[in-house]
Amino acid sequence: MIEREARMALCCAVEPGSRAVAALVEEHGAVAIWQSLAGPGAPSRWAPRARTLQLEAVQRATSRLHLRFVIPGDDEWPDGLRDLAGCEPVQDLGGAPFGLWVKGEASLAEAVQRSVAIVGARACTAYGQTVATELAAGLGARGITTVSGGAYGIDAAAHTGALAADAPTVAVMAGGLDKPYPSGNSALLQRVANHGALVSELPPGEHPTRVRFLSRNRLIAALAPATVLVEAAHRSGARNTVSWAGACQRIVLAVPGPVYSSTSATPHRLIRDAEAVLCTGVDDVLELVE
Repeated sequence: MIEREARMALCCAVEPGSRAVAALVEEHGAVAIWQSLAGPGAPSRWAPRARTLQLEAVQRATSRLHLRFVIPGDDEWPDGLRDLAGCEPVQDLGGAPFGLWVKGEASLAEAVQRSVAIVGARACTAYGQTVATELAAGLGARGITTVSGGAYGIDAAAHTGALAADAPTVAVMAGGLDKPYPSGNSALLQRVANHGALVSELPPGEHPTRVRFLSRNRLIAALAPATVLVEAAHRSGARNTVSWAGACQRIVLAVPGPVYSSTSATPHRLIRDAEAVLCTGVDDVLELVE
């Protein structure tokens, strides 16, 4: 088995964000670790998946869906992902991805070379939606790619703003790229693929789960030099992305909001505690990322 096949197999058998397996791959290589998982009597919790994996079917699906599987060393592999190998874990998740499925016209590495992640609440306010859209459009007009998660709310607004500026945008998915989630954003995500890229470390056929959303967030944070939080309540998945950005030593910015809005709670706390820089518009972002 060659390196590319071993990494694809690991993506299929091991849940994203498994620090233990990622560390073993860094030390011993993907081929050796895959052989140890798939061998008879392997004690790993991932061994049953490894032994029943039909890799040829995954390869056929990848080809049929016009996806690319990229790995470290490929021209399309983003340099920023290497930082995940050494950063502190977040909620016991971590490690660099073994590989990524990519769909879209843009080269992933080129698209994120000058990029900013924009994240926030799914149940956002009209204010937050407007800010995210205008921020992404303004950055896009200056040649900066928007990275986000393709979800409802702030994510969708950010992708929409980038597309309005005819700028590339990258959506990182928590499931397979055969059925991007949520289905209500299917048309938007197809436009993202046409002008940028859809990305996932999960093979076609896999569905999002809560843990997969959390592990997906580490990719959003690592891909971009800076993360902007637009709106987030006290308990928000977007806060998890900010934690990953901090762990990867990325710039974190937060947009202030109305003091009476629950979605202002996390941005205001981050600004107050000096965990994020105040962001009031495109110029604040450019001042830091340029």
